[in-house]
Amino acid sequence: MDIDQLVESFEFRFNSAGVDNAKRVVEEMLAHVFNCRPMEIYTGGASTVVTPSQQFDVIRKIEPLAERIENGEPLQYVLGAVEFWDLELKTDPRALIPRPETELLVEEVLGCRIMNDKRPATVVDVGTGSGCLVITLASQRPDANFKAVDISGDALELARENARMHGLEDKIFWMQNNLLQRFAPASADVVVANLPYIATADWEALSPSVKEHEPRTALDSGPTGMELIEDLALQARSVLVPEGMLFLEFGFDQGDKVHNCLNNLGYFDIQIKHDLAGHDRIAIATNP
Repeated sequence: MDIDQLVESFEFRFNSAGVDNAKRVVEEMLAHVFNCRPMEIYTGGASTVVTPSQQFDVIRKIEPLAERIENGEPLQYVLGAVEFWDLELKTDPRALIPRPETELLVEEVLGCRIMNDKRPATVVDVGTGSGCLVITLASQRPDANFKAVDISGDALELARENARMHGLEDKIFWMQNNLLQRFAPASADVVVANLPYIATADWEALSPSVKEHEPRTALDSGPTGMELIEDLALQARSVLVPEGMLFLEFGFDQGDKVHNCLNNLGYFDIQIKHDLAGHDRIAIATNP
């Protein structure tokens, strides 16, 4: 059996099960089994032919993964890892799976004036989840001070495990907390957050692979989807230093709402940035 036949076989199975981007999922799964990058399964990172003596062992490793994928479990949970900003991070149902668009939030924070002008800056990642934001930022800016906050103790432990993998656990102050409650006034230069922003009615309509496997508390913000963003923006007005900066990720259709919220709270120099698909995705605002 060659690799093309193996890919075709599992692609057919996954398409029959309604798996999105079935071929890509197969390639990622096989790359995990062969310990190579997805395209290397065709070009030499993995053997291009599975010999009869290897076939049983390969299928034995693949089959449990394939069954979980067919049952709707997200690929990232099945494989137990995801790549974010060239860092491999552990993923499991304790926290939301990091999405590629969140890398844009990292870019904006790293490029902001505070991170380049003030040494050392104090950065608070609110709703850290897997830790993808704070760990990436800490890996890029070891001169800054970082704090990671999450209301979920399970998510916070996952984030610490990921930081430990990259030698950054002791670089970050970890805090189980509800948003910025208990933070002292003027104690942060930058607040960054990718909080739950999906309205409850929209959460009900999410695909089963998301709704049935990823934590609801990391997705569902409440009736409007703006509840947590509004609460954080209000709290950050006192926690940020004067001219400190707030960075938010939000839903593709929330740009105007987020802008109005920040404007009404008195922030200035408010910017709404697009993701790679051209959707409103990130807000940047400066505290008076």
